[in-house]
Amino acid sequence: MAELKALAKKAGGPKELVAPKRRAEAEGLDGEKLFAWLAGDGGRVRRPIIEVGGELTLGFTDATRSRLEELL
Repeated sequence: MAELKALAKKAGGPKELVAPKRRAEAEGLDGEKLFAWLAGDGGRVRRPIIEVGGELTLGFTDATRSRLEELL
């Protein structure tokens, strides 16, 4: 769970780690309950998670792809 907390800090909060298709399931969860829910099933975590130069990018959005091109 420590790794999830470190990722959440870099991502802007634990809700940023929730996979888009699982957001409805996470509704109403926060804090330790949200971290425990995410840790319970890796499929709940948004992917891919890529860290370049200390900056974290999540998912497959056009904005993410553009940001990765800038960083690489």
